[in-house]
Amino acid sequence: MEPSTSRSRTGGGSGGREDCWSEGATETLIEAWGDRYVSVKGGNLRQKDWKEVADEVNSRRSGGPKKTDIQCKNRIDTLKKKYKVEKAKPPPSKWQFYRRLDSLISSATTASGAAGSVTLTVRPKSKSKSKSQSEELSGGSDSSWSGGDGDAGFDQRAVKKQHRMEDVGCSDGAACRELARAILKFVEIYEKVESSKQIQMVELEKQRMEFTKELEFERMNMFMAAQLEMEKKKSLKKRAKDASGSG
Repeated sequence: MEPSTSRSRTGGGSGGREDCWSEGATETLIEAWGDRYVSVKGGNLRQKDWKEVADEVNSRRSGGPKKTDIQCKNRIDTLKKKYKVEKAKPPPSKWQFYRRLDSLISSATTASGAAGSVTLTVRPKSKSKSKSQSEELSGGSDSSWSGGDGDAGFDQRAVKKQHRMEDVGCSDGAACRELARAILKFVEIYEKVESSKQIQMVELEKQRMEFTKELEFERMNMFMAAQLEMEKKKSLKKRAKDASGSG
């Protein structure tokens, strides 16, 4: 029979000292861990889950030092190793925790296997579907290759398929030609617009040069007129001075 208490070395959680687990604490630990173990389908629990397990174990204990998440994990690892040893022995097992652990581990394994079986049942359907599609693309089933009416049916399908391919090729060629025409038309319009811009720029430059020339001509005329006016005034003053001197 299993003793009422068991001792197992824990890791860093207890600093290397021995940790005692009573039967009641072990049963509480198995129940708290088992629900979560089945929910993850036999996978590994997260650190958050182990802390919740430790809190549940400590909440049901009346006294003594509290268990840490590391101590709970180490205790479960020890119990699972013991379960494997008992599983390999001829039944029935006399270990008091064997039946409960066997139920939990079997439930988790069944849930994981059920999820995998769903995936396996879906894959053949996709294969058969792809097979039927490949048969349609190849021109039908094997009966199309048999003699008599089968050959005639295959020839008709081959001719129709060739016609469809030719139609697609023609439609693609027509689309390409339409696209080429559109591109050429766009280029032609673009060239006309650019040419018009160039002509407008040349005309504007000519107008600017004409305006500058006219402005310069007007300035020269004004300058010449001012010079003539000054010469006239000088001539009049000189005549007036000469007339006053002779008188």
